[in-house]
Amino acid sequence: MKDMIQSSGNPQPRRIGLKDASVFPGFCSKHDSETFKPIEGKTLNLESQSAFLLSYRAIAYERYSKEAEGRFNAIMREVADRGHPFWKQAAMQSLLYDVSVGVELGKSDIERVKGNFDKLFLDGGYDDFHYCAIRFDRVLPVVACCAFHPEFDLAGTRLQKLGQNKVDLDTVALSVTAFEGNTIAVFGWIGPDDGPARSLSNSLLAIANDRQADALTRLLFIHSDNLFLNPTWWDGLPEKHKVALNNMTRSGTTVRERTAAEYSDATMELFSAEAVEAVAE
Repeated sequence: MKDMIQSSGNPQPRRIGLKDASVFPGFCSKHDSETFKPIEGKTLNLESQSAFLLSYRAIAYERYSKEAEGRFNAIMREVADRGHPFWKQAAMQSLLYDVSVGVELGKSDIERVKGNFDKLFLDGGYDDFHYCAIRFDRVLPVVACCAFHPEFDLAGTRLQKLGQNKVDLDTVALSVTAFEGNTIAVFGWIGPDDGPARSLSNSLLAIANDRQADALTRLLFIHSDNLFLNPTWWDGLPEKHKVALNNMTRSGTTVRERTAAEYSDATMELFSAEAVEAVAE
């Protein structure tokens, strides 16, 4: 939200230190080390425990992020419009109000989802947890950790209608990270095995192996604000691809409606990579 305001609704990728790229201060160092030790090595097996822990961390990140966003938005409603003309104050307050409504809905929903993950974690089992994990043949120039409501699949089919506060929407966690020369993408969720989350992951698996990485990247730009890019790769992209990807980061906001075409548009070739292993349970 801060970047949206400072850039007049057109945020751009910005450089940060490499060691800052994966920092998530939601857990103390002791519990972070103890909880996620099984997924902190140089290799990763595509199985239930690793998929659950990656998904749990993504859910925890979203819970932490929503809380921080709510506090920031409250501050902005107090100070952001000071000194501006009345018409600009009114427009800014209207925008911030819309954001606050969305943040409160998001906080309530992620509390419910995290509660379900907390219970499974404390019980030590994976009943009702489902996942789809994909290993690529090289390290992709993107990493991310996020959770969201699947609205469309990668063929452009609507999966669920968002903006409802009386319906429990399905949430999927998505982690994309590197292990020993490969990138691994993990979709994880608690709930029905045949719901929107499974439909989304199946739609990725239905794409040719050498185009799945492109589709995954589009999905990340559409849904994640916790996305990190290799600057060499980004700087080397054609300008039209940069514009298109930047537009996707505003998808679903007050400045740009989300559409099915964003998910299904396969015209952008972003890099050469092939999916070489997939596990779904």
